[in-house]
Amino acid sequence: MFAFFESLVDPLVSRPNSRPPDRLGAFVWHFVRQSWKVIAALLVVAGCVALIEVSLFDFVGRIVDILADTPPSQLFIEHGTTLLVMALVAVVLRPLAATLHLLLVHQAVEPGLTNLVRWQTHRYVLRQSLSFFQNDFAGRLANKIIQTGPSLREAVVSMIDAIWYVTIYTGSALVLFAQADVWLTVPLILWIIAYVAVLAHFVPRVKDQATVMAEARSLLTGRIVDSYTNIMTVKLFAHAEREDEYAREAIVDHTAKFQTMTRLVTGMNVALVTINGLLIAGTLGTGLWLWQSGAITIGAIALAAGLVMRINAMSGWIMWVVTGIFENLGTVAEGMEAIARPYSVTDRPEAKRLDVRRGEIRYEDVSFHYGRTQGVIDRLSLTIAPGERVGLVGRSGAGKSTMVNLLLRFHDVEDGRILIDGQDISAVTQESLRAAIGMVTQDTSLLHRSVRDNVRYGLPDADEAAIRIALERSHADGFVPDLVDLA
Repeated sequence: MFAFFESLVDPLVSRPNSRPPDRLGAFVWHFVRQSWKVIAALLVVAGCVALIEVSLFDFVGRIVDILADTPPSQLFIEHGTTLLVMALVAVVLRPLAATLHLLLVHQAVEPGLTNLVRWQTHRYVLRQSLSFFQNDFAGRLANKIIQTGPSLREAVVSMIDAIWYVTIYTGSALVLFAQADVWLTVPLILWIIAYVAVLAHFVPRVKDQATVMAEARSLLTGRIVDSYTNIMTVKLFAHAEREDEYAREAIVDHTAKFQTMTRLVTGMNVALVTINGLLIAGTLGTGLWLWQSGAITIGAIALAAGLVMRINAMSGWIMWVVTGIFENLGTVAEGMEAIARPYSVTDRPEAKRLDVRRGEIRYEDVSFHYGRTQGVIDRLSLTIAPGERVGLVGRSGAGKSTMVNLLLRFHDVEDGRILIDGQDISAVTQESLRAAIGMVTQDTSLLHRSVRDNVRYGLPDADEAAIRIALERSHADGFVPDLVDLA
């Protein structure tokens, strides 16, 4: 049974690596629509759970009236069938509906939708240009990818479980109150108006502050990750205290924004406690007044009291859930700003694979200024023949690395073109271009994977013999065989 529900949402669903929308509603729907059948089923089941919960309070009121009007000896004779139906709803139907709801949420939506968002946003962001990653913290970007998935899922599930649930619950309560006496609905209607007013006043402010807090949290995470990532530099320069100050600024900023949020939350809860007290007193007072005049039965009072106490308890939960929804939407919106950016370097629709036969490289009247009006490279022409070795010498910032980055299409030239064996590199796929070029950087780069995975990164199909040759040529064969896998 678990396996069936766990298979309803495939987190690794195969689809084109398209850019997510940059508007919040469209961004959420972009992912939700991929599992709309499960979401629709959850909507239906949550509605059934709410109706069953309300029916239990109706049963209590009816039982009170039955006991008041029926002699003990005739109870099961006259009302046995009704009592049996009530028992079946409580013992069979309610657990079945709750179980189905739990399976849909915990087995299908939570793991499936969460990692579907993570997988697709990671695939899209991974293909961004080099400058995209150079202009942000790696930890901050990773945090946005990891947090956007659960925040989006929590917002969707909470909207179904809370907003939809309370709508059906409150609507059903109004119907039951009206069946007893229309005056009994007045306190509840006034409470609904006051409750909506409290939500309208506080929730938008909480939403805005949640977005601000999410940004502050990402900045704090990014600064801490930046220190850890460059720990060698921190240690070499003995700058632990400077890094403390760097993190301290972010913590002070986050604390101030957190305190603004908690002030809003406190005010919201004070308002909620006040209107809930008025609801309880108003409903019970109206009920007693109607009973005194013979308009309603004791069972109706029991029904009203039970439902009002349940709404009182539920209203705090709903308020927190609504706040959580907007906090999560704020996190999603903050993540969306980074995730949904368009690519600055793209393949043409008709791009073909690069076909390298000789290896001639030609720069033709190339200009590149990093978006400025002048500087770096201006109208450069250069031909490198197959097999020729060329050295580029110049001061820092003269454009040596930029020439290589342009050849690899980490940036697109602003004017002119670059050709390899007569093929314009802007007309071939980026993957085939970079796969054809070997580059040894000044800085060593070691992925947090096994030595074998790192050695085979440039040639995934390399066999053990090729790996041994690579280790020998890099003079690593003397210590690598003795390494121990600590994973």
